[in-house]
Amino acid sequence: MTVNIPGVDFPFPGKKLVIPPLALGDLEQLLDRINLVMAGNMDKDSISTVIDATHAALRRNYPGMDRQEVADLLDLRNFRDALEAVMGASGLEVSEPAPGEGQAPSTGASSTLT
Repeated sequence: MTVNIPGVDFPFPGKKLVIPPLALGDLEQLLDRINLVMAGNMDKDSISTVIDATHAALRRNYPGMDRQEVADLLDLRNFRDALEAVMGASGLEVSEPAPGEGQAPSTGASSTLT
């Protein structure tokens, strides 16, 4: 199958596919949901987000691929890597907090006693 949009080679079970960047329209619709997943949320909506984002990216190179086929390719072992591949192909860095660091917002510059 011809790949029209370059991206990240991703080893799904039984096949390697090229995950291209998300189209801006898809990113606009999914970004808030993706950010929640990347912050560590895991619930039914998070699972739907991973499937939706991966499907939105893959259908650019594989227009005949339906959402259920993408859902069948994803599992507990590869879903986070797949979402990171989608984000990486889209040029967005995936950063994990350092161990012990939370997602609390900054309260401003820190100071030390001298």
